[in-house]
Amino acid sequence: MSSATYGELIKGNRNFRRLWTGQVISELGTWFSFIAELGLIRMFSGSPLATTALLVARLLPFLMVAPFAGVFVDRLSRKRIMIATDIIRAAVALLYLAAAAAGSVWAVCLCSALMSSLAVFFEAAKNAAMPNLVAPRELLTANILMYSTRFLQFTLGAALGGVTAARFGYNIAFVVDSASFVASALYVALIPAATMKRQAKAQSSTVAAAASSASELQVDKETSLVDVLAAEEVCGATVHASEQVVQSPARFTSDLREGLHYIWTTPFVRGVILVNIGWAMGGGMHSVLFDQIGGHLFAQGERGDWSVAMLFTASGVGLFIGMAMARRIGGWMSKERRASHFVGWSLIAHGLIFSAGGLMPSLALVALCIGMSRLVIAAEFGVQETMVMRVIPDEYRGRVFTTDRALELGMMTISMIIGGWMLKAMSPLTVMIVSGLLSAIPGIAWLLAVKFAEFRIPARAVRESYGD
Repeated sequence: MSSATYGELIKGNRNFRRLWTGQVISELGTWFSFIAELGLIRMFSGSPLATTALLVARLLPFLMVAPFAGVFVDRLSRKRIMIATDIIRAAVALLYLAAAAAGSVWAVCLCSALMSSLAVFFEAAKNAAMPNLVAPRELLTANILMYSTRFLQFTLGAALGGVTAARFGYNIAFVVDSASFVASALYVALIPAATMKRQAKAQSSTVAAAASSASELQVDKETSLVDVLAAEEVCGATVHASEQVVQSPARFTSDLREGLHYIWTTPFVRGVILVNIGWAMGGGMHSVLFDQIGGHLFAQGERGDWSVAMLFTASGVGLFIGMAMARRIGGWMSKERRASHFVGWSLIAHGLIFSAGGLMPSLALVALCIGMSRLVIAAEFGVQETMVMRVIPDEYRGRVFTTDRALELGMMTISMIIGGWMLKAMSPLTVMIVSGLLSAIPGIAWLLAVKFAEFRIPARAVRESYGD
């Protein structure tokens, strides 16, 4: 069975269309604002350590907030979580104006940390709701469209943010960002809450499933759990369970433990998370490298805003094209063996191409290597994300996705700190080579596991007919 086309999905699925439209608007504002944040840090300090502090402030909240976000997304109304976080983010975006007026690096970092903390809840709710908003044959197309337009907005936002910062200053970017979150909230408000969440036929069945032993999960992980969930009726949020989560710390701890148990006892999910953590060993250095290569080494203009924007734009173009390619690649990977090899070789190719950028003599050639490496990793990510969504039961999705992101971004934070320290002793291009090589290591580990440890991708992860 072939995936739905983009036209079929957008025309035929009104709820997805609303979510996607809101994201198109808000993502443009987010990346528009990010260039302004980097510019403020360079203007107030200029130190690579200050840039590292900003980027760490954007990532560190995932470690502290993710456990709460995962449990709440699996138990509370996903629609309410998304609307609330959008409205609060709109207010936080305006706080950047005060931070800019104060000329404080730490105020900018604080605003960024608040924004990132709220984004954890929104992204967890959106990712958990996605398989419920679309049909099985629409899921790959929906993921590709959501992420490819995100990367397109990244590209446009970076380019427009660089031009605007150079000509008009940074404040306008933060106002645009605030307005974009309000628009996103309005579109999410149009989506019925019942379509975002599945509920077991009885609360007792969910509790029993969560309390099942590791051996039972191992037996069922390939067939029964997803099939049962696919047959269940879609309904509204679970009010009783929500009250238990809020009122009982013991219930929260139990829910968190259940999510970790599911991850550990499901080899494919565990393998994907470990690979993502491994990629982050080198991937965490990317943003600080872009700032140093564009803003200092090959700076053009008074503050290097356009040079930094050029690298982020090249990255966004590569991500957009690669994500667009993922839909066709997903159709080709109807066999588990192909999918396994594709994941491993893609990670290796991405790392080697990114490393090649460290050997380039000009900003344009560095940007080209960045764009090509991003193309490869985006194609891999689009397919990987869809495979994971097909495998994870609805009642675990929030916790699995937030755990994955928290661990990955935790490693990125460590990598970023190490990268900032390395930049004090090495050139940015040398650090770029190291970063790429580190990013390739998990691809090698993945292929070795496939060959010697009999690690495999579940059939339902690559075949769209599963879950119909």
